[in-house]
Amino acid sequence: MADHPVSLENISYRRLFPWLHLARAFWIAADFRKLILAAAALMLVSAGSLGFDRLPFASPRASRNEAAYSDAPLWPWQRNLGYETPAGVGRLPIEEALTSPRETLLRAASNWQIVLLPIRDVLGHAPVLFRGDARLPELADAATRLLWNLIVWSIFGGAICRIAALQFARNQQIGMGGALAFSLKKFLGYFSAPLMPLVAVALLWLLCVIGGAIGRIPGGVGEILLGVLWGLELLFGFLMSIVLIGVSLGWPLMFATISVEGTDGFDGLSRAYNYVFERPLYVLWQVVLTMAYGSLAIFLVWSLSQLLTQLAVWGVSWGLGHPATAGLITGSPELVFQGGAAPGLQSGSTGSVIAIVWMNALALLVVGFVYTFFWSSATIAYFILRHSVDANDFDEVYIEDAEEKDELLPLVGTAAMGEAGNPPAPAAPPETAAADKPVDLTP
Repeated sequence: MADHPVSLENISYRRLFPWLHLARAFWIAADFRKLILAAAALMLVSAGSLGFDRLPFASPRASRNEAAYSDAPLWPWQRNLGYETPAGVGRLPIEEALTSPRETLLRAASNWQIVLLPIRDVLGHAPVLFRGDARLPELADAATRLLWNLIVWSIFGGAICRIAALQFARNQQIGMGGALAFSLKKFLGYFSAPLMPLVAVALLWLLCVIGGAIGRIPGGVGEILLGVLWGLELLFGFLMSIVLIGVSLGWPLMFATISVEGTDGFDGLSRAYNYVFERPLYVLWQVVLTMAYGSLAIFLVWSLSQLLTQLAVWGVSWGLGHPATAGLITGSPELVFQGGAAPGLQSGSTGSVIAIVWMNALALLVVGFVYTFFWSSATIAYFILRHSVDANDFDEVYIEDAEEKDELLPLVGTAAMGEAGNPPAPAAPPETAAADKPVDLTP
């Protein structure tokens, strides 16, 4: 039998390795509509946090010990993404890459934790709820902030996932209004999906509380009984840990499920748990790839923001002068301009305030990219896991009636002119039936 050579160009690598679809996350995330949605969500979360600080049970920011509150900035443009240039204030990212390529590449590829920033922001308040020494005001403060984050991202995160789902599956575009309308209609599903497992945690916690109450029986009897039952307490703790691990890993997949399938929160919960525990190693592999790829992608966006800001300052300085230009943008976020927050010749004029607002907006979009990349990657990961477990095609996505009508709109513009240039052929005159012809009776 003759050997048939196989050309490497004809191999469908994405069919052999479906996880290569994650490479599309960068371009799907770099969508201005998604960036605006993420920026709006970040502003709402920050505004809510500012309002919660004024509540009677609010914990002072300085006294919070949780990871979510540690050095947490109030506004998103004050964030630190972890890509700071270690040497030389104001050095261009290209200059840094050329002079210290190894250090630059290491910083770009090793900042994996930045991809998990959206999870830390939402679930970072949860550890307070599981502290045995937490006081009631601390529990109320953490629960309020957790629910507010979940409400905001149920709307805006769901909308981002919906846009990403249509782009990935069908390369179809949907506006921000349509995406927000979809997420608002499915809000109860987005909001309830990650909360339903907490009901099981609450029941198991209640059983542990009963065990603790048994230990209060006087005379040493309760302590003995609790010691005997301690194996059950460990079992309850194991079950709670399984449930919470599923929520932590599957929560983004729940949002992706509802956005792709158009179903409810129960379906999002069941599919997420099914995929996480049926393909745990595959899920872990995708998490590792997403964090490594995301670190590079976010570094690229951060470097671009630094570069464009430096070039804008360089160009304006030739016309306005460097001291005046530096004073104009003094107070800008360090995220987009190294040395911008350093004390200098800040003018405090109206023009300076407006310029800093623009700089804050740019920094807000850079931080927003972290969130759009996270939700876009979660949506693509759901498609990959669904294909692996259920063998569904990658182009299967729920389409609403309104979205189907959009695809059937009449042609306008150039397409309509092209159709007009080919007028339909005139219809042939109908043939007269033989029975309708007059009968010739002449001899």
